[in-house]
Parts: sequence; C-alpha cells; structure tokens
Amino acid sequence: MGAVVTRTNSAVVKRENQSVKELGSPKSFRFSGHQTFPLRIAWLPKASVEINKGNDPLINIDEGIISLGLGKNMIESLRCWIQTFQIAERAGRSWEFTPIGEYIFSPSDGLDPYLEDHSTSWLLHWLICTNTTAPFFAWECLFNRWSFPEFSETPVIEVFWQEASRTRKSISDVTLRQHWQVFVHSYRPPPGKKAEDHLDSALSILGLIHKVGERRNLSGKIEPIYSFNLSAAASISQQLFTFFIHDWWNRFFPEEETVPLSEIVAGAYSPGRILKMQESEILERVEEITSSQSEVFQVTESANLRQLQRLKKSDGFDDLTYAYKSPRLM
Repeated sequence: MGAVVTRTNSAVVKRENQSVKELGSPKSFRFSGHQTFPLRIAWLPKASVEINKGNDPLINIDEGIISLGLGKNMIESLRCWIQTFQIAERAGRSWEFTPIGEYIFSPSDGLDPYLEDHSTSWLLHWLICTNTTAPFFAWECLFNRWSFPEFSETPVIEVFWQEASRTRKSISDVTLRQHWQVFVHSYRPPPGKKAEDHLDSALSILGLIHKVGERRNLSGKIEPIYSFNLSAAASISQQLFTFFIHDWWNRFFPEEETVPLSEIVAGAYSPGRILKMQESEILERVEEITSSQSEVFQVTESANLRQLQRLKKSDGFDDLTYAYKSPRLM
C-alpha cells in the first residue's frame, strides 16, 4: 500500500463510522485523477467552447495544449473534473454536455457559460457531492459522512485509509494526502481579501470551509483545524434550494410521493448534509416552498411524522432558471 498512514484519533473514526451506517457500503470511490489541481474557474468555459464545437481537446492532449492553453497535467485534471462535476460525458470520439451541463455552460444559451454567478459555484458543489457514478472519496467523507463541526488532516486521512482498505485498493500515503490537499484547496479561501483572489478555485468563493485553529498531531506536526461555515448557505437563493430538493428527490426517491422532513435535513446526500444547512433554516425554506408552490409541495403530518409531499414531478430546471434570472434570498 505504500507508506503507512499514522494512526491517530481512532475513537473519532470509530464514532464516525457508526454515525453513518445508514449510508451503507457505497460503490468504489476514487482518490486520484485530478493531478493535484482543483477545478479552476477559467477551465470550464474553455472546455465548454470546445465541447460545443465537437472538438476533443480532453483526450487529444496535443490539441488541448493548443486550444485550451493548458499543460498536459492540467488537461488531464480538467477531463477528470468535467466528469466528476457531471458537466459532460465521453460519447464515442467526442464529448457531450449532460443536460445540466448544457443548461448552465452552453456557450450559446447557457445560464452562466463563464462561471460568473455565485449560484453556479453552489451548483457545482451540489453536483460533485451527489455524483454516484464516479465519485471522489474526499467529498463523500466530509460532506456525507463527517458529523463533527471540525476536521483536520490526520483523522480525515485515517478514514481515507480505511476506505481504501475496505475496497482493497493499493493506494500510497502520498496519493491520500494529495487527495486531501486538493479537497482543502478547492474550498479554502485564499489568504488575500481581494475579489480576484477567488478566481483560482471554482468553489472557494462559497466560504464553506475556513481555518479555525491548529493542533499538534501525535507525530508532533502542527496541522490546521478546519470547520464548516454553517452560515454560508444563506447565500443560496430559494429557487436554487428548490432545484436541489427536486434533484435529490429524483436521484434518491424517484418513485416516492412523500419523504420525511428528517431525510431532507440529515438523510444520505440530502440538502442538509451537502449544503451544511441547519435544520431550522431547512424547515423555514420548506415552509416557504409550500406557501409559494402549493400546487407542487405540501407538508403532511401523520403519527407524529412530518413529511414533504411532492404533487408534481419536476427536473427543477424552471426553478434553476429563476435562480439566475430573479434570485430570491431568504
């Protein structure tokens, strides 16, 4: 397996594993493919133009170096992120937008082809966290499994190692640490305070993760402590939240007409987990949805169980359009 990861905080890991048994034993996760680069803001618009033309700079590296202006490793990273963020898929000898990819990034009529809207960063965060086809484990671990308000490198990599061992993958310590670093760099705000400092990563603008301190691990190394910003979700418009409800419902409860509100708050891949949104805010937003879209949603109560009923199925794309055209914050 390569270098052995130092074991610390085993009690934390044990409690963490117990707290997510309801998620079951998911598919095989990935730890590499990003070439140590987070997704950069300028990359998706460039790739979208080429995909729209029917070109394939993501496989033909020489073509990509010329048309995208990126190095070989960056092109390989972009190819990985395009799929992980569910923006486009390989189709024969070319690439095709997914429905959501075309809706947002189409150069001709996409809602945000240049990734300028804050809603797009939230959407990308949602798409990578709910990817069940080729998911990265860091996102599964931190947004679907981690139940503590703080986290740091050593205990997180311990969970990485356990997952790699479960699937019997031979993954080195270097690969696991690089995976952790890419995750942190994807969300951690840069040290500067200027707006242009956020142009590097497509997700750092969310302010979803921030450094709250430092601790010394058992090896004596000082490592940063990070925490989720539970107030970051206030920047999500009500229409975007409604799209997330529809998308989550369609992915994980496609045949159900009702779902318990507790599932929306804390269920697997739920808005509560993925967006790090507090229960009180979710319930307030659901109440607003049932008021403004009573023909689509209703809250029902039976045997002390509160549920959200969806009267009409939807892909949520109409709500997504309003999130860009006339966003309404709570």
